Formats: sequence, C-alpha cells, structure tokens
Amino acid sequence: MITFYDLARQGPQMTWSPNPFKTRFALNYKKLPYRTVNLELSELESEFKKIGIPPGTTWPDGRPKYTSPSIFDDSTNTGVSDSYQIAQYLDQSYPDTPKLFPPGTEALQAAFYAQFEQLRTPTFPFLVPTFFEIMNPPSLDYYKQISVERDGMPLEDYAPKGEEQVEAWKKVEASYNTLYGWLSQSKGPYFMGDTITFADFAVGGMIYAVEVCIGKDSKEFNDLMTWNNGRWAEFRKSLERYA
Repeated sequence: MITFYDLARQGPQMTWSPNPFKTRFALNYKKLPYRTVNLELSELESEFKKIGIPPGTTWPDGRPKYTSPSIFDDSTNTGVSDSYQIAQYLDQSYPDTPKLFPPGTEALQAAFYAQFEQLRTPTFPFLVPTFFEIMNPPSLDYYKQISVERDGMPLEDYAPKGEEQVEAWKKVEASYNTLYGWLSQSKGPYFMGDTITFADFAVGGMIYAVEVCIGKDSKEFNDLMTWNNGRWAEFRKSLERYA
C-alpha cells in the first residue's frame, strides 16, 4: 500500500494545493491502491523524519525543507518527496502501469517542467490569499511565519489590489497563452499527443487549484475557462476522472 501525504484543510477534505494534485492525478491514472493522510504544514517535518521520508528541497539558508506531496511505499519501504520525483519513482517501481514519462518523452518533459515552474508563478498572488479560508490554524500560523522568512513580507500583503490586480491577472493569462501555444503544436488533446503524461497533470494541478482555492464561481476561474476559446475547460474536464 502507498500512503499519500496531502495537506489538511478546513471543511470537507479534498486536495487543494497544486502540487499534491499532481500526485493524486498520477496515482489515480496508474490505478495504484493508496491511502491518504492529511497533515498540517507544521507536522510534515516531524512526521516524515519518523517515517523515513527525505526532504523535498531546501530552504534558502540550506535547511532541509519537508514538503507535500510525499509518499511512503510499504512494498519497497521507500519514501519519496516532490511530485516530479514521485512520478519518476512510480514509473520505475510499477512498470506495468500507464507511464507518466513514456519512453522518448523524458527529456522533453524535463524541459517543459522547468519552463512551467516559471509560468505558474503569476498565479500564486491570487492563490495564497485564499489560504486564510482554507488552512487550519496550525498550518496558517506556520505559513505566515515562513512567508516572512522566505519572501520578506506578511501573508496579508500577497494579494494584488486595484490596478495592480488587473495587471497581475493579465500576467496569468499571458502564461496560459504560452501554454496554449505549446498545446496547439500537439496533434492530440494533451501536450504529448493522445497520451496523458506528467506534463498534463502539472498544468491540471494549477487549474484545479484555482477552482478549489479561488472558487468555481469566481471571476478568475470563469476567465480561465473561457481563455483560448475554452480550451482549458476541455482540458480540465478530460482530467476529471483522475482528480
């Protein structure tokens, strides 16, 4: 059994952060049995040290940073952090399941993912302010602290306002225009053609995070669903069965 460590939230429990969405998509796509454990941000380090899951990355000062998503696979006694590394592990450990990195796409997907990390950045000023309503107090207190340490500003200052908000949303649209330009080069509904790959789940994670965090009735989500002639609405629906 694989244990998938997602982030806790207020209200009905479901994946809400874009990175855990990628791993949930991957596990469901591969039809691998798993159970979900929801943790507060403040619980990740102590829990993962106890289980044997390595840090996903490091803080700017070099300290280990423990992150969600992470998994622990009982069948191999292996802990893995970071959605990209988890996807690679699942392909290697379960070769008879559908591939997230079909042979021949590995290098292209690595390049795609590196660029995508930059393209998704404009969305965060709109996502982060919603954490006040999503996170439980322990996670919110933790995130407030690290936001000051990491970005040098309090969580309350993330949200763009007035004309700044209009311009910031234009940058989000520009990112999706770039993605649409890449997607349009494909001869299928997905970035690598007719076959779903990890690249699709990376983009899908951001779309679903906007829907869950900002709200499906929000102007932002409805804008996103109309951009590029409704292509992202189609893309989102095609991934629904794996969400």
